Amino acid sequence: MTKAYYGNHLVNILIGIIGLLIFIVGTLMPGAACQKYLFFAGAILLTLSSYLEKNIFFTVLEAIVSIDAILTFLNLPVLTITIITFIIVIITVIYFAIKGAFKERYLIIGTVGLLFLAIGVGTLNPIAYTLGGLFLVIYAYYSFKKGYQIALLFIILNAIFTITSAIGAYQWMLR
Repeated sequence: MTKAYYGNHLVNILIGIIGLLIFIVGTLMPGAACQKYLFFAGAILLTLSSYLEKNIFFTVLEAIVSIDAILTFLNLPVLTITIITFIIVIITVIYFAIKGAFKERYLIIGTVGLLFLAIGVGTLNPIAYTLGGLFLVIYAYYSFKKGYQIALLFIILNAIFTITSAIGAYQWMLR
C-alpha cells in the first residue's frame, strides 16, 4: 500500500503550519514593504507541505498563490496580474474538469476560493483573499467530512487566515 504522503507526515504538517503563520502575518500588514516577502515565503512553504501530503488541490492552489506572489515583485500593473491569475485559474479549472474532479461538487467551492485567494494575493487586495479564505474553509470542511484527514489542518489554518485577513481588510478599508 502506498503512503498517503511523502517523507515524514509530522514534518510535512509543521512545514505547512510555519508557512501559514508567515502568510497570516502578511495579511495583517496590508501595504507594508515586507508583505510581498511574507506572502511569497508562506506560499512556498504551503506548496511544499501540500505536495508532500499528496494533496493535489491545495498544491495547485498554493502554487498559484506562489506565482502571484512572484508577479507582485515585477511591479506589473494590477490589471496585468489579475489577467495572468485569471488565465492560470482557468487552466486549472480545465485541468480539474478533464480529470473529472468536479464530480465532487465541493471542489467547485474550493475553486472559487482559489480564484479569490489568488486574485487577492496578486493584487494585494485583502477583501479578495478574505473571501478566498472563507470559501477554502468551507471546501476543507467538506474534504474532512469525506475522510481527508489533512483537511482538518486546512480548516483550522484557513479559519485563522480568514479571520486575520478580515482584520487586515478592515484596516485597509479605513485608510
